[in-house]
Amino acid sequence: MFSPVENGAILGTIICAALFVWNLATLATQHSHWPNWTALAMTLGVIGAVIAASLIVSLRVELRARRERRKRAAMEQRYPNAMSPDFRGKWFLTDKATGREFRINHDHR
Repeated sequence: MFSPVENGAILGTIICAALFVWNLATLATQHSHWPNWTALAMTLGVIGAVIAASLIVSLRVELRARRERRKRAAMEQRYPNAMSPDFRGKWFLTDKATGREFRINHDHR
């Protein structure tokens, strides 16, 4: 899913965030006279939130890719051997044998 470079960058970001929260939580617990385990709980909570946010983002990316694959399959089924998506995600049809371009009327659904 991620390349090793991305994994290292993500892990480094999580470690930096954890160290920042650990130092901040330790300072807050010492100043407020809270129990010593509070800093650990805060740090683990932030790490958990970062991991959950990462999972949500990767889920959204996967769902978007599946939707695009379904859309492509539907267009290939409807117009075999004559389709191409452009960079904006719009479809234009070009007959591969003749090079003739077709116009799709998007008003009729």
